[in-house]
Amino acid sequence: MPNRIAVISAAVGAALLALSGQAYAQATGIEVRLSGQVNRAIMHVDDGEDSNQFFVDNINSSTRFRLSATAPLTPGLRLGAIFEPEFPSNPSNAVSMATRDIAAEFNERHMDVFLEGGFGKVSLGQGDGAANGATEVDLSGTAVANWAGASLIGGGFGFRGDAGVFLGPTIGGSISNQDFESRYDRVRYDTPKFGGFSLAGSLGSSGSQDVRELALWYTGDLGGLGRLAAALGFSNQDAPVGGTEDEVVGGSVSWLHGSGLNLTLSHSQREFGGRDRDFLYAKLGYKFGRHAISLDWGKGEDQAAAGVESDMIGLGYVWAPVAWADIYAAVKRHSLDVSGAEDISLFMVGTRVKF
Repeated sequence: MPNRIAVISAAVGAALLALSGQAYAQATGIEVRLSGQVNRAIMHVDDGEDSNQFFVDNINSSTRFRLSATAPLTPGLRLGAIFEPEFPSNPSNAVSMATRDIAAEFNERHMDVFLEGGFGKVSLGQGDGAANGATEVDLSGTAVANWAGASLIGGGFGFRGDAGVFLGPTIGGSISNQDFESRYDRVRYDTPKFGGFSLAGSLGSSGSQDVRELALWYTGDLGGLGRLAAALGFSNQDAPVGGTEDEVVGGSVSWLHGSGLNLTLSHSQREFGGRDRDFLYAKLGYKFGRHAISLDWGKGEDQAAAGVESDMIGLGYVWAPVAWADIYAAVKRHSLDVSGAEDISLFMVGTRVKF
C-alpha cells in the first residue's frame, strides 16, 4: 500500500507540475516537458530443471518518467535541468526461479543541471558518466529486444548442474558488457562536435570512491554507404579500503546501410579483483519499414571466475507501428563453460509505450 500511495502521489504531482510548468513557460520562456515510458513484458525461462513465466519490467529500457526544463540564459547560452526516476516492477535482470515477484520502487536515474552553448555542455549532478553507453552504440532498431546489455534479460537466473544443483554463477555474474559507471554524482563536460566527433570527460564519486571517465564519440553520414556511430571509453574507480582499483576500457561501433542491413560490434576489458575480465559482442540486423530484426552473440570471459566462459546467442524482433510504441519479442540461450552446466533458455514478448 505505501508503494501504491507513493506512485499515485508522484504521478499526480508530476502531472500538476507539468501543467503549472506550461503556464509558467508561457510567462517566462522556460520550456517544461513531462515525458516517460512504460515497458512491460512476459518472460518464459527454462533453466534445464525448472521452467516458469514471469511478468517483468524490461530493464533493456525500464519504466520511467522524466521532467525537463530548459531556457535561454543569454544569447547563445541555455540553462536546463532534468529529473528522471525509474519505477521497475519485477525487473527482468533480477527475478529468478526463487523470486518471481519484486516490489517496485523508485530508483534515481537523473537529477541533473546543465549549461550549454558554443563551448559545449557542462552537466552537474546525478547523471551519466562521460563513457557510459560507450559499449552500447546501436543503430539496429532492436535494442529494446536485444543489445550489448546481454544480462539485462534474465540476469538473476543461476546455472544448474547435475541433479539440478545450482553451480553458483548467474547469467548476470558471468556475462556483462562492463559499461563503465552509470548515473552517479559527477561533473561532466562534452565538447562541441567537430566533423562528427566529440570528447567527454567526467569526475565524480560513486559508492564513496572517486571515478574518472573519458570518452570519444562519433556519429556521421557515410553518404551512399549509410550511417556510422561509434564510441571509445575509459573509466577508473579508486579502490575501496582493502580492495583493488576498478578500471575499464571498451567501445563499440554500429553501421547502418541504406538498405536496412546493419552490423554492431562491442568489446570491453575490465581489470578488477586481480584478474582481467573480457566481453565480446556482435549483432547482425536488418530494418525494413517499421520492422527490425537481429541476431546477436556475446561472450563473457573470466567474469564468473578465472578461466570460466559464458556464451549468449539471441534473436530479436521489434515492430514500431507508431513513433510512441514498440512491440517486441526476444529469444535467448545462455551457456556456461563448466562441466555439466545446463543451458538457460529465455523467451520474452512485450511492449514499450512512450509518452
